[in-house]
Amino acid sequence: MRLVENLAQHFPQRIAFDPFTLFPYGQDVPFAPFFDLLLGFFIWVIGLGSPSRQMIETVGAYFPAILGALVPLPVYFMGRELFNRKAGLLAAALIAILPGQFLMRTLLGFTDHHVAETLFSALAVMFLILAVKSSRQKGLSFNNLWRRDWGSMRKPLIYSLLTGIALGCYLLSWVGGALLVFIIFVYAIIQSIIDHLRGRSTDYLCIIGVPSFLVALLMVAPFSGQIPGSALQVPALIIGMLAFLGLSGLSFLMASKKIRRAYYPLALAGLGGIGLAGFYLIAPSLLASILGKFSVFAPTVGALTITEVMPLSLSSAWEQFTTGFFLALISLIIIAYLVIREGAADKTLLLVWSVIMLAATLGQNRFAYYFAVNVALLTGYLSWEILRLSGFRKPPQGVAGEGDAKGEKARLRKEAKRKKGKTRRRETRAPVTRYLSTRYAYGMIAIVVVFFLAFYPNILEAIDSADADRGPQQDWHDSLVWMRENTPEPFEDPDFYYELYDRPPARQRYDYPESAYGVMSWWDYGHWITYTAHRIPNANPFQAGARDAALFFTAQDESSANEVLDRLGSKYVIIDYLMATAKFYAMAIWTGASESQFFEVYHQRTAEGELEPMTLFYPEYYQSMCVRLYNFGGQAVVPDDSTWVISYTEHEDGSKEITSARRFATYEEAVDYLESQSSPNYRIVGVDRFASPVPLEELDRYQLVYQSPSTVLQSGDERVSYVEIFEYVTP
Repeated sequence: MRLVENLAQHFPQRIAFDPFTLFPYGQDVPFAPFFDLLLGFFIWVIGLGSPSRQMIETVGAYFPAILGALVPLPVYFMGRELFNRKAGLLAAALIAILPGQFLMRTLLGFTDHHVAETLFSALAVMFLILAVKSSRQKGLSFNNLWRRDWGSMRKPLIYSLLTGIALGCYLLSWVGGALLVFIIFVYAIIQSIIDHLRGRSTDYLCIIGVPSFLVALLMVAPFSGQIPGSALQVPALIIGMLAFLGLSGLSFLMASKKIRRAYYPLALAGLGGIGLAGFYLIAPSLLASILGKFSVFAPTVGALTITEVMPLSLSSAWEQFTTGFFLALISLIIIAYLVIREGAADKTLLLVWSVIMLAATLGQNRFAYYFAVNVALLTGYLSWEILRLSGFRKPPQGVAGEGDAKGEKARLRKEAKRKKGKTRRRETRAPVTRYLSTRYAYGMIAIVVVFFLAFYPNILEAIDSADADRGPQQDWHDSLVWMRENTPEPFEDPDFYYELYDRPPARQRYDYPESAYGVMSWWDYGHWITYTAHRIPNANPFQAGARDAALFFTAQDESSANEVLDRLGSKYVIIDYLMATAKFYAMAIWTGASESQFFEVYHQRTAEGELEPMTLFYPEYYQSMCVRLYNFGGQAVVPDDSTWVISYTEHEDGSKEITSARRFATYEEAVDYLESQSSPNYRIVGVDRFASPVPLEELDRYQLVYQSPSTVLQSGDERVSYVEIFEYVTP
């Protein structure tokens, strides 16, 4: 919304660099432009070239919901082409009610590019399926090109061009869009091997694949180098085109030379190895960048503190897809069997696409909003198969959906049998009536089973997910509005927020005026600070500045913390309840330390003999700047009956069991007791986040200047609010 708000003032120019984030450096805008331009276009048109902020926010709020409502359309057409119309309808209905990431990112107000990723990737795959099917039905080959047989080529080429346009829109919506190029690349290899081993021409894959990638390349190339992180898109498309040409060329050459078909995969492996070696010699850094992108399947270290980057667990799989996840896995096995048995090109694409997206989702749960489309298609197909087996009429297309001659003949034979059987059925109405009654009873049971198995759990989960509070809480909004109205303008002129900015020379900071300053908070809140407060955060949700923020908030003394703020030019610090509680572990990890340095879960045996977990906090937790500022307002603290000393045993599995616990009136008494113990398994701990077991000195240079309305803790005249703002005072 920050980008769109600025874009609306200068349409169609969008800022490529933003000085209103990551102080004191500023940052290139890493977002791909298409989503912003598309939204900005509608805002600009509806606002007649001069939209108000209210109009910008209103249209922006509705935009993800509208794009999300369009996703069932390509899902339906994919289901229809892959299976049949009824399976397509079931899949479209499922995607409309799936909970989890897809629903969350298509809700009213979730204005981000994720919904565009899902829509345009689904459109690209849909058109590719249509291109593959029509080219197979037309028997498309290079001979059609030599003869300029436009009658046979027209439909496949139109679908191919539409695939390229949708793919281009997708790549311009997400800098990591080369993932879909990789999926198509893998599909081309697998399908080429299947076709060649079965003695079928692979020409059609080249004829539809090269134009698709070429169109996408022509769309993406003008933006190459302008969008950080998208540098791999152009090489990926070029490699993809070369791969299509190489796959078909090799197949054609081996077939014409009558070389044994089984050698085709070996020849491909050999050529692939040679190509990889040549790539390494010519552009090793580019190859390393491409291979590095596979880290999306296995994120590590600090990235794992990001909620959407965490791997998909069974519990989160239920939250994302409920029963659909498990039904989709069953369906995926069936599709794999059909691909092995028949080699149907369209179903191979579904299989490859689904397997890779499943792997990506297992690696990072954020890809669940992609995999939702696959889950809907696979579950829709399985649901229809259940209904069909219960007595519903089998669709004319057949399970294979390939439209080949054998399938057509089989269909005609079945139709002939049905016609011949009409007379017999008229003569035996009573038995048929009894049969139909049984058949309809089975059908009704199957409908109920499918509804409660595939649909009902999603409806309940989706309602709960949609009702959840998201985005800035009212306390955050009030705090940032206060900051905008009560703190100095970083650029003196408030209208500078809406200007276009020049990118500084490479590897240089932005030339900020003397009046500019940074706002220190955890990276999660950086965009909120920019958009609502019109101030400059030191860290943002690109995880830029995250380590510096972590170093500040976990600093064990004021001088170390001050060094960070002085280096970053920070003037204010914003802390909320979650930073001092649920998010504190992430700060520890971003510094390269561990949460166990600050707190750990111990187990204590109850009177019934059961082990009960409890979190105990070490002195390092209370001595951190985050806790000293938020929990204690930067004031001096003298422990009063809040210092505990525990002893514990450590089990083989790494868990720790408390063997004794003793509370002391003063910290000094606890230290004396601890020093008298010979065992190392004794520690000073606290049991309450807001009651320090160790003495804390007053912070000299931090002044509490704002507290949000909601109170977290009240102790006499002192209160802790949900959001608190401190000013870093210059001595």
